[in-house]
Amino acid sequence: MTAGSGITNASVAATDTAAATDRPGRAAPAARLPRRKPHLPQPVHGHFRRLKTRLTVVFLGILFLVPWIRWDRGPGLPDQAVLFDLPGRRLFAFGLELWPQDLPIAVGLMVAGAFGLFYATSLSGRVWCGFSCPQTVWTDIFGGVRRLAHRIAKGNEAAIGPLTGAMSAAVAILTGLGFAQWFVDAPGLAGRFLGGGLPGAVYGAVFLIALFTYVLGAHARERVCLHMCPWPRFQAALLDRDSLVVTYRRTRGEPRARKRVALRPELLATPVAAPAPATATDTPQAFAFAADGSVGLAPGATLAATPAGRGDCIDCGRCVQVCPTGIDIRDGLQMGCIGCGLCIDACDEVMTKIDRPTGLIRFDAEEADPAPMAPPARIGFFRPKAMIFGGAMIVALAAVSFGVANITDVQVDVEPQNTPRYVLLSDGSVRNDYTVRLSHRLPRLDGVTASVEGMPEATLRFTSGDDGDAAEMAVGGQRSAANRLLVIQPPLRGEALPPAGPHPIVLVFHDTSTGAELARVDTRFWEPER
Repeated sequence: MTAGSGITNASVAATDTAAATDRPGRAAPAARLPRRKPHLPQPVHGHFRRLKTRLTVVFLGILFLVPWIRWDRGPGLPDQAVLFDLPGRRLFAFGLELWPQDLPIAVGLMVAGAFGLFYATSLSGRVWCGFSCPQTVWTDIFGGVRRLAHRIAKGNEAAIGPLTGAMSAAVAILTGLGFAQWFVDAPGLAGRFLGGGLPGAVYGAVFLIALFTYVLGAHARERVCLHMCPWPRFQAALLDRDSLVVTYRRTRGEPRARKRVALRPELLATPVAAPAPATATDTPQAFAFAADGSVGLAPGATLAATPAGRGDCIDCGRCVQVCPTGIDIRDGLQMGCIGCGLCIDACDEVMTKIDRPTGLIRFDAEEADPAPMAPPARIGFFRPKAMIFGGAMIVALAAVSFGVANITDVQVDVEPQNTPRYVLLSDGSVRNDYTVRLSHRLPRLDGVTASVEGMPEATLRFTSGDDGDAAEMAVGGQRSAANRLLVIQPPLRGEALPPAGPHPIVLVFHDTSTGAELARVDTRFWEPER
């Protein structure tokens, strides 16, 4: 609309609202809430930023490089060091091979991981969220993608959006492929993926992981931490007054004011470590470092402005600008704080620029010394809550270690056939049938031989129909085999005749090639009424 027309956007909106209200049976449209502007954290440099970057490199290395490590397991077995073999229902982890019946080991690992998370939280707050959570790691990566797109586009606003989207989609697909190579042989995955030589389930998994990564990491970002993740809802139950969390030193930073306002006298008189004796006289409230490390007013400077003076916080807002979730740590510990420490790096940068000691924002405990320049609290490992969580983690890891150490290389299940329980042959012999299922983790096993203890006259033979007539079962290099075992008791007379009913026996299985004993299974043999 032109200025001379006398019609404004506000008048048009008012007219539309009135018209909608005058219509019978129709309510006035609800006022729209302003659209939330996405929070794009600014880059920062410092100790915690370097630590996050290094950990991100480590996590990406684990995701993309570990499946490429080779491990020789013998002929017919995959040589990938870590592989989830879903068709074979097994997990290869270097020298270990885990089956579904080894689920207690996986449960023990999950319990140990949970208590390890509780232990770390009781010590230092949400350090898992700030440094190790996949959502945090990938949100950080997509933030770097956005900044890279801005540099490539060189201010071309029309190109920034499509370029960011394309680069983010590529990162998401690479993440899906990185996930898939834990389930498919890694070296040939990319070629088979592009050539269409993979099962449909693999393509579905790759695109599903890519979709979730793109939506959660590139678009939802901090909303996942603020609204979707359940962890911050109960993290307070894991903390105590001695836990180290990201803390704003209110006794030192308040009241906030610009740098030209004089500092509080107690801040000027507090001994602090100085990099070198120096004098700052660029502002009326400038201070100088003395040779003994104390700090005081510079020559000719006076305490101006208010009688109380200001604190160290100059209200620059830098701590909010770099926060991944956009919170203001100066408002106190909040559910949205993920404990990443980036606000510490940002505040330390500002403090260094204005010649003030660092540590206005730092990891500290609630019970720490409230004095403005007091040193930070030390991490307390020997506190009741931390020791309980740490002890539970150690117990779970010990149970996992015990389970791994007692894994059997050969597992044999023997199931007696009860329909019928026995067969009385024409010559007076008695036969019992058993179903034998064998699984093994040995590098090589061609066959097994069975024998029986407790029935010295008995004969045994494996059969899968009419083609077997020996006490040897072929495995053929497979990891599992199944067959029917017949145990035949020859005719007995007089005192040697056993009573009717079940009698305990032991079936013993040996390696056909080496003669080594593989397994012993207790079972029963049924005798008929004579």
